[in-house]
Amino acid sequence: MPNHQHAAAHRTTLARQPGSISGETRLRAADQPIVTTQELPSAVPLMALSTGFWAFKTLAAAHEEGLFSHLAGGAGTTVAELAEALGLHPRPAEMLLTGCAALGLLEKTDGRYRNTPLSEAFLVRGKPYYFGGFVQMADKRLYAGWGKLAEALRTNRPTTWDPAVQSSMFDGEDPTVLALFWEAMHSLSTMTARKLGEAVDLDHFRRLLDIGGGSGAYDIELCKLYGELRATVVDLPHVAAIAAGKITAAGLTDRIETAGGNFFEQLPEDHDVHLLSMILHDWDEAKNRALLRRSFEALSSGGAVVISELLVNDEKTGPAPAALMSLNMLIETEGRNYTPAEYSAWLEEAGFRHVETVWFDAPAANGAVIGRKP
Repeated sequence: MPNHQHAAAHRTTLARQPGSISGETRLRAADQPIVTTQELPSAVPLMALSTGFWAFKTLAAAHEEGLFSHLAGGAGTTVAELAEALGLHPRPAEMLLTGCAALGLLEKTDGRYRNTPLSEAFLVRGKPYYFGGFVQMADKRLYAGWGKLAEALRTNRPTTWDPAVQSSMFDGEDPTVLALFWEAMHSLSTMTARKLGEAVDLDHFRRLLDIGGGSGAYDIELCKLYGELRATVVDLPHVAAIAAGKITAAGLTDRIETAGGNFFEQLPEDHDVHLLSMILHDWDEAKNRALLRRSFEALSSGGAVVISELLVNDEKTGPAPAALMSLNMLIETEGRNYTPAEYSAWLEEAGFRHVETVWFDAPAANGAVIGRKP
């Protein structure tokens, strides 16, 4: 037998044999017995995870270049027009437009790229539900912090600020960075507040205390939804000042007021519902339990507390947005994202009864745990 024929006779081949088990592949050499091995799963999900930052950085760069605001109103653009308008070389301009279209941020008709409804609603500066503040904060603040996630895992310390210098991420931070943070929180909270207000019936409440209410986004949206509701935002004095500006801009100074102070030390009374939205994930269990006890003491009989968060399931296997937000708390705070069972236990311990969890779908929360004071 010629050498090349001899080699061919012994070449290993991959073949699906009749009657073979689904998901298995049989390897056969010409003169050897058949060997069965389990078929490998696809590596495509790993590729998607490994390159996930490509999509984010495409969004962040397009936002930073002002692409979506430039396209506001629907006139659209060609590659050449965008390159000239933004001062880009045609090659990267074309890549950027193609990438944004692939991500569902742009659509192309008759050779012109336009904002999709998603981008037009949330990524155009000046729009009521502008989400760009969060995109910018994620790019300029969180991206670098997540780059040190392994360090945070080893040290159990934040990476976006120095605990040796600051007592928390809210203390002594650079004013420009803090302004960026609160603008991001406002855009994230605005849309979440509306979903919360639709999922949780607040119609029979009259006085809302927003504990750690930040920029007042929840109060603005909830007061728009509930015409009889009045609200108070309690937060650190410099944050309460930010909220006052947002409230004035919304034309709701007659229904929403602010109170500067430390909510761990004292809570205003005369409110029948307390809101803790994206607050308890900032702190450890001991501080959260203490804050819920303080809430119970400040509420009158018949009042309620609403904890709105991205809730990790009781099995601690997901969902992914809540689990990843919990890791974000590792690089930012001393807290984590907790489960409905954990919140329920703390509420019962503080004296609340008839505890329930209500689920909904929003950018910054997937549910609310509600407790009522007897």
